[in-house]
Amino acid sequence: MADEKLLKSWKITEMFLGRARQALPEPSDQQRPEYVAILAEYQEYMEHNELGLAFDALEALGHLVPSRKVFWTDLVRAAENMGHTVQLPALRTALSDAPD
Repeated sequence: MADEKLLKSWKITEMFLGRARQALPEPSDQQRPEYVAILAEYQEYMEHNELGLAFDALEALGHLVPSRKVFWTDLVRAAENMGHTVQLPALRTALSDAPD
């Protein structure tokens, strides 16, 4: 069983991922099939507490559709909380390039 500190970290990551998911814009008709497929993967990963894979799916969605700063901000926060330091520079670039 996971300790209390780890459970708290998971909850924080889940919150950031959920907020990022809610901030995603609707896909165009052309993007919709891929968007729906990746979103289904994200939801399955979340159901199984596979937060790293859920994070990867959200990042893919963020690059697929024109995502705003609020999306990238929450994804950066999730990465920081998860210790995904290797991904942070690219995420911060996406954040700085994103529209408000």
